[in-house]
Order: sequence, then structure tokens, then C-alpha cells
Amino acid sequence: MVLARDWFARWVEAERGHFILLLPVAMGAAILVYFALPSEPPLWLAAALPVGALLALGASWRFPYARFLAWLLLAGAIGFARAEYRSATMPPMPPIPSGVVSVSGFVARVEMLPNTARVVLRAPRIDHGPTLRRLVRLKLRPGDAPPDPGALVKAYALLFGPDPPAYPGGWQQGRDEYFANLAAVGVALTPLKQLRPAPPSQWRDALQALRLEIATQILRALPLSTGAIAVTLLTGDEQIIPADERQGFILSGLAHILAVAGLHVGIVMGIVFVLARWGLSRSAWMALHWPGKPIAAVLALAGGAGYAVLTGAHLPILRSLAMASLVTLGVLLGRRAVSLRGLALAAMILLLATPEAILSASFQMSFSAVAALIAGYEAVHPIWRRFHAGRSMLGAGLMHVAELAFTSLLAGGASMPFSAYQFQQIEPYWIPANLVAVPLTALWIMPWGLAGLALLKLHLAWLAFKPMGWGIAIIVWMTAHIATWPDALLKVAPMPGAAILLIAAGLAWLCLWRSAARLAGAGLIAAGLVAALLARPPDVLVSADARLIGIRQGGQVLLVEMPKASSFTLEQWRAVWGGARLVPSACSAATCRIGAVLYAATPVTDCQGARLLVSPVSQPGCAGAVILDASRAARDGALAAWVSPARIRLITDRAWEGARPWVPNLSQP
Repeated sequence: MVLARDWFARWVEAERGHFILLLPVAMGAAILVYFALPSEPPLWLAAALPVGALLALGASWRFPYARFLAWLLLAGAIGFARAEYRSATMPPMPPIPSGVVSVSGFVARVEMLPNTARVVLRAPRIDHGPTLRRLVRLKLRPGDAPPDPGALVKAYALLFGPDPPAYPGGWQQGRDEYFANLAAVGVALTPLKQLRPAPPSQWRDALQALRLEIATQILRALPLSTGAIAVTLLTGDEQIIPADERQGFILSGLAHILAVAGLHVGIVMGIVFVLARWGLSRSAWMALHWPGKPIAAVLALAGGAGYAVLTGAHLPILRSLAMASLVTLGVLLGRRAVSLRGLALAAMILLLATPEAILSASFQMSFSAVAALIAGYEAVHPIWRRFHAGRSMLGAGLMHVAELAFTSLLAGGASMPFSAYQFQQIEPYWIPANLVAVPLTALWIMPWGLAGLALLKLHLAWLAFKPMGWGIAIIVWMTAHIATWPDALLKVAPMPGAAILLIAAGLAWLCLWRSAARLAGAGLIAAGLVAALLARPPDVLVSADARLIGIRQGGQVLLVEMPKASSFTLEQWRAVWGGARLVPSACSAATCRIGAVLYAATPVTDCQGARLLVSPVSQPGCAGAVILDASRAARDGALAAWVSPARIRLITDRAWEGARPWVPNLSQP
């Protein structure tokens, strides 16, 4: 007991100053608890939890260990309360009519697509009904000219609410659209008719017009194959990228190049910083009397903020901008610029602003990558410094390549589990691809892109966009070739929540501490990987409309596909069973018996001794069998079942999602 107490005291002393890094972990864990609840908690809890945590903090103030636990409790209470309040203050999801409807609204955003465009309408009205507090997004017909941002427009369209999850635990589109403030998405059946022109004084609309002008000039100077990437890098609109080209970037592990975020804002700020330092040093008087480095840091932050606004100010770039603000503050105060404390503060700020972000791939992958980079370089800094001390020209080049590879290994390795969790895929060739793409983007593509922005109003931007396109063409060529390599994309089965939580906890433990005790995080990561590998896929899946039924039989899955079955659901199902083949069912009779499972295409009353009855139609029922039919799917959403000799375990999408504000049709039986 004494030895354990002494070890704990030494560990606390070794980690002094790092315990504050647990505050965002506690806040994020509490937010995850909120989203995992089966029903919405009472709103008074959002006020009661922080008050209770404050009382606990006051009561434990004289006891250091208890006080620290109270701080963690307070961070968690604030995170839980913020998530609950955020959900409660979002506008409710309106019912979406089926069939052709009239839609009108003000153009809030125009997004370029490969062969058309889509618009986001604010203050929309459907069939001359009340003005909605949510947005509507419409895809235009090919060839239809996009309207001016801010204009009041009208069109006839087909609208769709969010699709239900393809399987229990699958992607919840409804939750994403709920927090994105979307009411519906759809397709315009007629050209948009302008009812009122855009007012000239709206800065948001002027910003949208600037994005459109940038995209137009880029596509005049470059073909779509390279111009689409340039538009994405300079406006943030990545929907314009052709599907095959996007897939090449994904297979190469370069999807982060297309997702404007930390890499891009860092490059922009670096370019502005270098130019500012160079400009200030041109005058001997300014170099001697002005604080050049702080001035350059402030100008770089302003440049990064302008770039963030231009590209849409979405979550990944806001996270990077928050980190950049802390770096700039560190430069101004003469403190260390990049640290885990800065990352922790940025995480708490973003979680308080948008608590739902913790569920997104961008938050999970970006914060894990940055934390791994900071902690990893801190760990190898002494070794790295010795190698740098006596380097030659050749050694400098080799060290540069080694640092790029190490950076890619840290960032890619830390974010890979979250990519597997979110997208059920792994890209094994990310290191060689990044060794070429990242330097080329930083040293050639983005500098020419910024030069093009500077020349935009002079109508000379093409002079810079042309060489920008040459660099992009190299990356596009490389991604097309890497996509042909063996196993360029490894599909993995959906990862259980417990597995990714263990991996995340292990990664946090590795990154937050500096003593040897941090290595215990590797054990947590290993436990998470084992849990993921041991997860057993369902034996039966039924889609929410019962038009798709999958029954696992050995190493293959027998698939029943009815007319008008969802291709999106089928694509999601392919990852559920890992490498198992999906083969069309060869059942030619009205019923088929597959082990303990009976498939019936028509109503039956005799289950033939089967323990599970699966059917695309409503079944009257038969004794001794669990029934998964069209009626059950309509009531409970997608269905998943595991069949074992002892029992049948059933999970429904309704039970998985719970009674939450973003889950539709809760009042229906």
C-alpha cells in the first residue's frame, strides 16, 4: 500500500501541469453520454448539473485531489448542459410533403457541382406555407444558371427528408441535418425564377458572389480535372470535384487535401508570415524599431481568418484558426506557440460552440492527428536535435524526408481508427502519397492560388491559376496511379462503440502524459483493436422499408433485393459483413429455410420450426418464431438479428436512436 502511494505521488509530481488537459476529455465524455441517452433528459438538468458541480467544487476546495475531481465534474456538467441546450434551441424538423411542391426562399449559398450547381435557401416556404426557420438545399438541373446570392427565387421541386440509417448503429443522417439546420434536400424540376434581385448591402451575399467569381475564373483558366481541386482549395466548395477524382484522393490517403482545414490555413498563415517578415526587413529603420515577428504573426492570423471566412468557416478550419490564435498569442507574449494546452483550450471552445461536433469525423480525425503530432514531436525532440546538429546538405535533405514521413505516420496513424470507425475503410498508402502531395501543396499550389486571389480584380488571375493547375495535375496523376495499387482501399466492418472509445482513451492517455505511465495507453488501444476484431456481424439485416434483406450463411450473405430498393442502403451493407460476398438469393419457392432462419415472400402461418421469420411483407405470425417483417420495419426502422443456439438477439434502429429531437416520426406506432 505504501509503495503504491509513493508511486502515485511520484507520478503526480512528474505530470504536474498536465492534469488540466483532462478538462476537455471530461467535457467531451459528458457530451457523448448526452448523445448516447435513449431519450431526451429534462431541460432543468442543464441548469442543475453545473450548479451541483460548482457546489462540489466549493466543498472540496481545501482538498487538492477532491478539488481536481470536482473540476473534472464541472467540465463534464458544462459539456452535458451545453449539448442539451443546443439540442433544445434548434428549430424543430418540419414535415416534408411528398410529390412536386413549390419552393421559394433567399439564396444563402451556391455550391458548384461537376455538371451543375446546388443552392441553399434560407427562410424557405413550401407550397406558399409559413416561412420555415430551417434551410432547404436544392440541386439544379444541368445547364441551369445558378442565381445570385441573396436573391429571392422560386422553383418546383421534389423534396426529401433525411434517409433512415441503413442498419442499427449506422450513419444518422437525420441527426446531421438536424444540427446543420436543414429542413430538407431536393432536386429542382424547373429553372429557378428570380422574384426579387439580391440587395447590394448584404455582406454574406457579397461573399458568396466572390466565391462564385473565383470559381468562374478558375474554371475559365483550368480544365475541370484540375480546376475543381483549385476551386475547393480557394473557396471550400468540394462538391464540384468529379466522383472518380475524389475517389482517387481517398484511395491515396489524401482526402485531407480536399477538406480545407488545418493544413491549408497553416500554409496560408505561413506564406503571409514569411512575406510580412520579408517586407518589414526591407527597411533598416523598421527592422530596428518595429517588433517584426509579432507584427508578422498578427498579419498571418488576419490572413488565416480571411481564408477561413472565404472557405466557409466550417468546423475543421475553425479548430485550426482557434489553434492559430493561441499560437499568435504565444508569439506576442513570448511563450511557447504550439502546445497540448493550446489544443485543449481550442477543443473546449469548439465543444462549447458546437457540442455535436464531437460525433463528426472531422473533429475526431483532426484533433487526434494534432494531438499525436504535438506529443510525438515532444517525445522525439532530443533525438531529432542530435541528428540536426551535424547535418550536411545530403543529411538535411534526408532529414526533411524523414520528418515528412514521421509527420504523416503520426497524423495518419492517429486518425486512421476514426476513419475506420466513420467510413469503414483504411487507406494503407497514405505515407508515400503525403510525402509528395503535402510539400507540393505548401510550396507551389497554395502560393500560386493566393497570388491568383490577389490578381482577381485585375482580371489577371489566370496568370497564377495556370501554374497552380500544373501542381494539381501532378497530384491528380499520382492519385490515379496509387488507386491502381493492390489493396489501395481496405474495407473494414463497422467498429463497435466500445472499441473506438477504448482506442480514443488509449490515444488520449498516450498523448496527454509525459512519464513512462503513458505507455499504458498502448494497452487500451490494443484492447480496442481486439474488441473491433472480435465483433460479430449480424446474421440478418432488414432495411427500414423491408425492400432489402440479408441473411448470412457461412462466408457469404444471401441478399433479397425488391424493386426500388435503396442503392445507398445496399452500399452501406457491404461493409457490415467485411469480406463476405453478397449474392442474390436463389430461393425460387415462396419460402426458404436457412438454418434457424425462415425467409417467406408471402404470408405464412407455419414457420416450419424456424426460430426467426424474415419477410418483405407483413406476416400474421406463427408460434415460436421472432418475426422481422415489413410491419416491424415500418414501426422500428432497420432491423438486425444475431442467431445463436441459446437465443436470438435483436436490435432495432428505433431502440438504437431513441426518442430524440432529430429522430422523425416518433408519434407513429
